[in-house]
Amino acid sequence: MLQTNRRAFLAMATTAALLSTSAAGTALAADINLTLMIWDPAQKAGVQMAVDAFEAAHPNIAVSLEQVPQDQYYVKLDASLGAGEGPDVMWQSSKASYYVDGGALEPLDAYMAKDGLSLAGYKKVIADLYSLGGHQYGIPKDFDAWTFVYNASLLKDLGIAAPSANWTWEDMVRIAGEVKEKRTSSAVVPLYYNYSFNNGVASLVHALGSSVIADGQGRMSSPEGIQALGMIKALQDSGLILKVADSTDFNPVNALLSGKLALAEIPSWNLSLLSKSDAPAGTFGVVHLPAVNGSWANDTNGLSYVMNVNSRHKEESWELIKFLTSDAGAALHAQGGAALPANTAPEARAAFVATNGKLAGLEAALDAASAQSYLRTTTAHPKVLSAMPQISSAVMGEFYSDALSASDAAQRIDALLNGALR
Repeated sequence: MLQTNRRAFLAMATTAALLSTSAAGTALAADINLTLMIWDPAQKAGVQMAVDAFEAAHPNIAVSLEQVPQDQYYVKLDASLGAGEGPDVMWQSSKASYYVDGGALEPLDAYMAKDGLSLAGYKKVIADLYSLGGHQYGIPKDFDAWTFVYNASLLKDLGIAAPSANWTWEDMVRIAGEVKEKRTSSAVVPLYYNYSFNNGVASLVHALGSSVIADGQGRMSSPEGIQALGMIKALQDSGLILKVADSTDFNPVNALLSGKLALAEIPSWNLSLLSKSDAPAGTFGVVHLPAVNGSWANDTNGLSYVMNVNSRHKEESWELIKFLTSDAGAALHAQGGAALPANTAPEARAAFVATNGKLAGLEAALDAASAQSYLRTTTAHPKVLSAMPQISSAVMGEFYSDALSASDAAQRIDALLNGALR
């Protein structure tokens, strides 16, 4: 869509530039209404908390926060931007480059220079994602970290020791096996491990010392790629995780909360769902991903706040972005249950840890995740986004159902990745 409408976007951008004043030096207008679009309902309260503080500090500006379901977010965004409309400020992800190519986003360099905003206070790996074509288009909002959450109460009831802070893949398999053996009901699931290609499999490939893509080519046919596929499938075949074909509607957070799941890989943006529950402190513990050959790998990405090039209130939109991503704004996001801030101010990190204080071991697990992280495959190589649906449905589905060997699946994945990379 965006490539197709690039001319339209550019034409609208030119018109908007002629009609509007320059970014710097414009007096704020009174009684301005801004729109802000996000997709995650779990984070809406945190965003709203920061928006409320912004409105209190800017009584002439009102912000309408719209949360659109993730599977509809880009459809709705594309339709509105293509019509020269859309929200003033919005979330963006690894798809940002497509919107920049389409001329849909406002460069923020002039605003940053005017206010002396430096990106040194943000995770560099995330800030760099939104530096495109020599311009900065987004100010980082969050930083993804994957953790492992265990139900300490359930493990204690079964007489099983909780994972240690330096646990390994072998420890994970052993503990899940003990849960399977000692559980009092078959409804209790020992383990949820992210079996998706882009997250679970790829992270394991990196932990084994390789990568999914290198030198512009798919590398899943490497020994590490084939081993990673086999390790996750072995979890399924031994009954430690649910069969992948039966997992479509399985929600690991809800299963943990209901006491029907012992161990689960949970992303940082969902941790507040556990900490906000009625479960007493100490019910859940958090550790880093299990080490394989002494290391683990955390695939990361991060959202940013960006501005619509056609916003009629660019100066006010910038004020909103600047506040939402500030030290205070990031801390308010965290206090309201939003994701781990990309803002590196101590108060922002402390707010996230304090808000999720019921999760024992969280801070150490986050430190470990940050220490061994890599850019998600689709973030580092946006071209392969188009290959992911076919990899998930055709290749991984057949692999987990025994219709493909690990080596054959790896070869087909490489072919799809290489086709997308060309």
